[in-house]
Amino acid sequence: MTAAAHTAKADRLSWRLAALPAWGWWALAFAVIAVRAVLTTGQGMSNFLGDMDDATRLVAVREFMNGAPWFDTTTMTMGGTGGMLSHWSRLIDLPIAAIIAALKLVMPVATAELVARAVWPLIVLAPLLWTLQQTVTRVAGQSAGAIALALTVLCPLGLYQFDVGRIDHHNVMIAATVSAALLMWANPASLYSWRLAGALSGLSLVIGFEALAPAAALAVFAALWGLVARGQANPARGFTIAMMLTLACGFLLTIPPSRWMDIRCDAISLNLVALSTIAGSGLITALSPARDWSVPVRFAIAGAGAVVGLIVYGALEPKCLAGPMGQLPAELKPVWLDYVAETRSILRDLLTGKIEQSLGLIAFFAIGIAAQAQRLATTRKPADLFLLAATLAFTAFACWQYKYISYASFLAIAPIACWIATLRGTPDVSPVAVQAFVAVLMSQAALLGVSARMQKAFAAPVIVNESVRIGAEACETNSAVRDLAALPPGLIAARIDLGAYVTAVTPHRVLSAPYHRIADAIIANHHIFASRTDAEAARLLAREKIDYVVTCKGLDDPFVTELQWQGTLRANLVASRAPAFLEPVTLDNPATLFRVWRVRREALNLQP
Repeated sequence: MTAAAHTAKADRLSWRLAALPAWGWWALAFAVIAVRAVLTTGQGMSNFLGDMDDATRLVAVREFMNGAPWFDTTTMTMGGTGGMLSHWSRLIDLPIAAIIAALKLVMPVATAELVARAVWPLIVLAPLLWTLQQTVTRVAGQSAGAIALALTVLCPLGLYQFDVGRIDHHNVMIAATVSAALLMWANPASLYSWRLAGALSGLSLVIGFEALAPAAALAVFAALWGLVARGQANPARGFTIAMMLTLACGFLLTIPPSRWMDIRCDAISLNLVALSTIAGSGLITALSPARDWSVPVRFAIAGAGAVVGLIVYGALEPKCLAGPMGQLPAELKPVWLDYVAETRSILRDLLTGKIEQSLGLIAFFAIGIAAQAQRLATTRKPADLFLLAATLAFTAFACWQYKYISYASFLAIAPIACWIATLRGTPDVSPVAVQAFVAVLMSQAALLGVSARMQKAFAAPVIVNESVRIGAEACETNSAVRDLAALPPGLIAARIDLGAYVTAVTPHRVLSAPYHRIADAIIANHHIFASRTDAEAARLLAREKIDYVVTCKGLDDPFVTELQWQGTLRANLVASRAPAFLEPVTLDNPATLFRVWRVRREALNLQP
């Protein structure tokens, strides 16, 4: 085939692609993501509840469907005899419960739960994909919108929270916050878009405080833009009012009057509503269209409102000035918080040689920042300055903690897509081919692939090897945990990672699970297994009213050789040296991964 024929064929392909409507691109991208998710993660859903948060969300939904009050999010399945007042919002329980209730009409409950777990994250993803495509298309044209969708399909760590089975609250917060940023960027003069962005930012905080940093950043950028540019005052007012009202309504809808003065730093409480209302009122006043104040005066008025709001916020609960975790005991940090995966730092991983993910992620974010900086240098538009600031902020949050990776990933896609859409072809290569090649090359999937190969080549020391990880996951499968279900219901002390799965699969309760609202129970559980004398272990087991002590080969055995665990109850149990007050229990499955001891309450007081 001649060069002219190649060019003609490429031109026909370009024309056909250009003729595809926007909804067609969106539907194609969504279908690829959904099918891939079902064929990969979806294959194991029947035997695995996914992340611990997904298991816990399923427990909350079941309790809600079985009559748990809307305003009472207490679960007795975790935290020992006192249970746990969850900081999670019923606003997520409601739609998932509605899906399950509808599906129960035509299929068994177990199947209905399985289908709901599969479709819910995709339902949340669909509007985010549409918003990303539409905003990028509005700014840079239809080809840029299509490229943004392609980059999303090739963005594994952005899509991680939207994989089938992810029914916790993270994906809703990501979709709301990222959509808000994109709407503000693409529609700077639209009062409707900014009001919607403010409502979405407020909604993300009503659902959970994991979105606090990105939502607060958007609120600050909106305020600064409105204060500096007089023409942007009206949209900024709309954003602020919508966010204030959403937070206030969310508070009224989820917190009963009896708990209004029960100030919690980790979830929407009266102090946050007060801060939002007071600071927001100051900003609204400063942005008033009836006043022709100078920029310094507007900043002074807005600043005064923010200061007063912070004073009231701190007065209602001083510990909250230390952040969402300000009310937690200091001992929780070395016992558990220091090991939470989502709080790991990308930057720290990079500096310590763990480059399998960190290097590829930082490269992807850097490309997004560079692309947006180049666009700003060309357009000089305030909207592009806003997106650059938001991308920088979200990237900084992601480098600080892994839980912000999806926020930064989705936002970085927009400027990368806009830049790729400006690339032109050559006499022998069409623009579509050039853009497709660069999109694949610059995708997060490709960059992560390169960094993974570099990790293998340079072989940074592995802290937890693959066999240990697989062993731990085996302990968390439904088929494994179900071995415990035959025991008479009781309160179990086990490794913290196991707690959520036990409560979701069996009728048992657990002392410990990975949730800071039961900090004292987590600490007590740690001390039980870290006990170095029988008397200490007996005292703690009696105090917490434990019925069973459980270990699992994949979760307990690999770690007892560590110095901190030598000579402890956990090490003794792994070595089959149980104290007299722990009676071995034989499970029905001879190949079970679990070992169980029943606490002999009558023998606990016999310890010296």
